[in-house]
Amino acid sequence: MPIRLGIIGLSANTQAWATMAHLAPIKDGGPLSSHYKLTALSTSSLETAKAAAKAHGLPEEKGYSNPEDIANDPNVDMVVVSVKVTMHKQLTMPALKAGKDVFVEWPLGVGLQEAEEMAQMAKKMGVRNFVGLQARMQPAYVKAKEIVQSGVLGRITSTMVLGIDNKLLDFPEKARYINDPTSGTSAFPYQARIPGARVIPTPSALIHPSPVRSPSHPSPGASILSIPVTHTLDVILHALSSELSSLIAQTSTTYPTLRFISPDGTFSEPEPKRDADNITISGLLTPSNAVLNFHYLITTPATPSMFQWIICGEKGAFKMEGKSFAVQMMPPKLYVAEAPSGDEGATKDYYQKREGGAEWKEVEVPQSKLGCFGGVAEVYEGIAEGKGVEDVSPQFP
Repeated sequence: MPIRLGIIGLSANTQAWATMAHLAPIKDGGPLSSHYKLTALSTSSLETAKAAAKAHGLPEEKGYSNPEDIANDPNVDMVVVSVKVTMHKQLTMPALKAGKDVFVEWPLGVGLQEAEEMAQMAKKMGVRNFVGLQARMQPAYVKAKEIVQSGVLGRITSTMVLGIDNKLLDFPEKARYINDPTSGTSAFPYQARIPGARVIPTPSALIHPSPVRSPSHPSPGASILSIPVTHTLDVILHALSSELSSLIAQTSTTYPTLRFISPDGTFSEPEPKRDADNITISGLLTPSNAVLNFHYLITTPATPSMFQWIICGEKGAFKMEGKSFAVQMMPPKLYVAEAPSGDEGATKDYYQKREGGAEWKEVEVPQSKLGCFGGVAEVYEGIAEGKGVEDVSPQFP
């Protein structure tokens, strides 16, 4: 029997994230249509809910405008929450209390406290719960984890990540809440979980210190730190079967203003930016004690966007390269290098023998057979197949 989905945030807009990433794989004719069925949706008003229901082939009465109605619909098995993060908790809690399985986009909540409240309710009700860190199920990252676990790299000693993004200097008008002056900026998401973790805003003549969030001005939850940076950190730590045991993170705002882009393509006047756009993280991983170095920055189009991740091991190395830091959406290429044979021991031509060293060899990565935008389809497939929750997508903390 198909899993019956109720999607909160599914509008009539065919270009919206919920439509392209969540509905596309499960709708009639989609690759997972035999496993799922859309039975209800909810938006912020009854008028838009009815319009969305009509657009997606549902009866008007299955278009809801409050979370309690969709949560209590007996024909809904799982509730999906795909809206801005400031609304996650209030829209998710009714579904949890109703005993429904839930799938919530990342970030789970505005800060650790909200996330823990939802986690406690999910545990109390005994429901399955998933967070939208879908990169874990992308073929390239599944392959990366396989390579690490195979032992071909030997003992992992360090890993390095560099991400450059030239598309996030400006934001669409609908994302204006990210820069709300009453909301501060998102703190580094691992800080509250790791004893001794430090986050340092870095002032200089050219680098503007990142705004500091205050308790009276909570984070909007969505930021460079909490979305692209943490999506990437999650999949890297998952592939390495590791957690951060200690870290020091440095955040700065190198471009102190930003503009918003209206639907007609015009720009707003520049306004002060309230988010970091240059983030460096150094830390130690457990249990391997390997070193992590991570740098993400936003630039102008003068610098091409790129993503590179390297793992150094005693027997070999791994490299992942791509044109985008959006690791959960744009497939990168994978490479492996293995130590040259026959170089053990000291010889008079020791250094000459090592000249050039190992060479990178591309690794073939199976393509996703689902062919859907955003990588969410692979999570739905894993849920339907009953794969281990942590391999599909993390549970609530």
